Amino acid sequence: MSVTTERTAEAVTARDPRDLISVELFDQIVARVQEHMPVARHYGELMVEQMLAYIATVAAYDPDDPPAFVVEGGYEFRYLTPSEAVDPAIHYFLDFTADYREFCARLTGGHFIDHVPVVNESIASGKSLRLTVDVMRHFGWEVDERMWQRGTSCCQTDNCFLKVTRLN
Repeated sequence: MSVTTERTAEAVTARDPRDLISVELFDQIVARVQEHMPVARHYGELMVEQMLAYIATVAAYDPDDPPAFVVEGGYEFRYLTPSEAVDPAIHYFLDFTADYREFCARLTGGHFIDHVPVVNESIASGKSLRLTVDVMRHFGWEVDERMWQRGTSCCQTDNCFLKVTRLN
């Protein structure tokens, strides 16, 4: 596996999201998805792959210093948000707390990637989801459009985004 800790466009060099975690952990997350959702193995694997690519993108992306196309696009809310299909995989990965913490630290040089519930116009309108897909592609990840068609809601009134947080 080849992942650097600098937060630049070169931060994530592994382009197959399965390379980001062990085969065993990948299988455990897929099994957790299938345990809680009525999906075929292939769909569960796709959810987890896209979730890993999304989190790796969040780790490499700096909303305070985004790529030029984000600034030029006039995005006011610059955080990346998961899709309806990807969000459950994030929650199931969070169930493996120690593995998730280690994954975050490895991708960010020791930081944690928080799950932050929020609701705003950018999320509700789908702008944030379009931004997320564009940024994932910018960082070299393959995006499966089937997984990114609709925004998500962690609960009935909030959506969420992930944010790299410095832990003391």
